[in-house]
Amino acid sequence: MIPSKVINPEFLLWSQLLLLWSFAAYGVAADPLSGETRRFHWRRWGLILSFRVLLATGLSYLFSRSIVLAVVLLLMTLFQPLLRYRLPMRWLAEFEGLWISAYMTSSLALVRHLRLDPQWMLASISPSQLAALCILASTLFVVVRGGTYIVRGVLRKSSALPSGRGSHMARGSSHGRPEAGASGSGTSMAASVEHPAQSIVDVEEYNRGRLIGNLERIVLTIVIAGGSYAALAFLVAAKGVVRSGEFQNDRDFAEYFLIGSLSSVLVALSAGLALRFALIRLWPDMLSLQMQ
Repeated sequence: MIPSKVINPEFLLWSQLLLLWSFAAYGVAADPLSGETRRFHWRRWGLILSFRVLLATGLSYLFSRSIVLAVVLLLMTLFQPLLRYRLPMRWLAEFEGLWISAYMTSSLALVRHLRLDPQWMLASISPSQLAALCILASTLFVVVRGGTYIVRGVLRKSSALPSGRGSHMARGSSHGRPEAGASGSGTSMAASVEHPAQSIVDVEEYNRGRLIGNLERIVLTIVIAGGSYAALAFLVAAKGVVRSGEFQNDRDFAEYFLIGSLSSVLVALSAGLALRFALIRLWPDMLSLQMQ
């Protein structure tokens, strides 16, 4: 057995705060997105948002005994969903990535600047193992729901959304020639060019892709963290083979599948590599369970 690593107490506190923030930001409830709130329960979401903000703020103060860190966590947890909803969907992926990076760097800088020590530890495991568990849980929280926001932002930016039957008919008529004698054809063609986002989105396929993507990113992150890159290639190929029959009949679906899958794999790959680097340094024995 490899002996436990000795880590700085400030790093342990940062990992605990990272877990607390990721749970409050991604592990409690889904936040509203612009254009996807037709059946959204605003009152229930407002109560949940208030609860998770207050819970995160209180626990961060218990963990650090620092009002500054508690206020920073409060602001980051509160303004992230509000800004995300106001933001155009084409910038969602960039916003999510920058916000995650901003909290990680700002919280680490504050912990080091204030020279704080963790107020909560477990006697059964070493500090390095506790930090590894916190980072592992934080990564999974971010990968699941944060990955969904990033992938949906990429899909919106590329306009590669799964189309319903009505949109297929509308798209076919707009690309085809106008019927002879049709009145106002120039106006209808201009309207279709100026407002392409009004096409019908296959909500069922959209939500199914979200659930599949969540499971896919969890599995891929764990596989990559374990160093089983052959399993990564197998899982990606298997997903394409299962739905290959739909590619020939629907080019829009093929583009949606390809862009969504590549974005999801990129999120899992980045998270898995970062998690592997952290586990190697903090708890190498955990990687002995890697898949071969």
